[in-house]
Amino acid sequence: MWNKNAEMSQVCENETPEDKVVEILSRLPPKSLMRFKCMRKSWCTLINNPSFVTKHLNNSVDNKLSSSICIFLNRSQANIFPDQSWKQEVFWSMIKLSIDSAEHNLHYDVEDLNIPFPLEDHDFVLIFGYCNGILCVEAGKMVLLCNPATREFRQLPVSCLLLPPPKGKFQLETTFQALGFGYDSNAEEYKVVRTIENCEYSDDEQTFYHRIALPHTAEVYTTTSNSWKEIKIDISSDTYTCSCSVYLKGFCYWYARAGEEYILSFHVGDETFHIIQFPSKRESGFTFDYIFLRNDSLASFRSPHYPSEDSKLFEVWVMDDYDGVKSSWTKLLTVGPFKGIQYPLTLWKCDELLMLASGGRAISYNTSTGNLKSLHIPPILSRVVDFKALIYMKSIVPLK
Repeated sequence: MWNKNAEMSQVCENETPEDKVVEILSRLPPKSLMRFKCMRKSWCTLINNPSFVTKHLNNSVDNKLSSSICIFLNRSQANIFPDQSWKQEVFWSMIKLSIDSAEHNLHYDVEDLNIPFPLEDHDFVLIFGYCNGILCVEAGKMVLLCNPATREFRQLPVSCLLLPPPKGKFQLETTFQALGFGYDSNAEEYKVVRTIENCEYSDDEQTFYHRIALPHTAEVYTTTSNSWKEIKIDISSDTYTCSCSVYLKGFCYWYARAGEEYILSFHVGDETFHIIQFPSKRESGFTFDYIFLRNDSLASFRSPHYPSEDSKLFEVWVMDDYDGVKSSWTKLLTVGPFKGIQYPLTLWKCDELLMLASGGRAISYNTSTGNLKSLHIPPILSRVVDFKALIYMKSIVPLK
């Protein structure tokens, strides 16, 4: 009879000391590994090895749905001075959240991140995509890949489609529309996709009423080539994507509008775009707002089209399956009404809803117990320009 314990014991006995070191190091946080790289040359070589990076990433993926979870928070505000000059301030924080399983008490630790972005005073830092611990951000006029855990950057080259501002009528005007970021497992490389809005003006003043919308264009950047190339896109010239992209299982997704809301998807491997309809139209005055990642599913918030100023209600819908053509949706829950809440941010551990409250405060609401808790994350911003939260997994994936 097969003895599993005996086989496991034999495997452990066959492990060399080097194997044990690799196993232990592959389960440590990136911050510790960055320190260990400076202690031994052999450890530095090991930690930089692509197979070790993959092993560490796989261990992190297996552990991301454990009792504790990490939320990455991006907040910014524009400080306006008496002389009407202004400066953009950016705050990045890592929030480690956990729940006491016995009493359902929420516990959290906040780690502030000081990322040395090469910014001018007026530059914004906006997150447009996330995958495997890497953020794709727009910082001023630059597009960067950033790993907050290792503090590495990679500045992307100049676009092949974006042109300088036009100087006369009937000259092409190109405007950045949306960014997506994901991993192509077949080619074993990361890709950034960008859509471009194009138009011309029939007068030299370039007024809105003389604007002529032209078909969108798109381009893809790959980390191996370190360059952009144009790809085919066929969507309405009225399409407006207004969300940070969500990457899941080889697809990038955006919340988009073209008369009505829908989801625009991009297959990272095939480099093709598709349109996904939401489960219903504007029934009973409800509309879908934006999308986010819940565990291993795409999800969206739905709220009244004309919400009350005093209290807000939200529904959470989950896309159960998507094969590139068809999708199915399930209404997960309804929460609220809430007072003093601006909008929901993300849902974690199935029943904990993170929301943005008035005054730039983060609020966590447990949909099972009804517990409402304010998260004290300094600084409290009086005028929030950008506020994003995403379920984050630290990694040592290199960018250079």
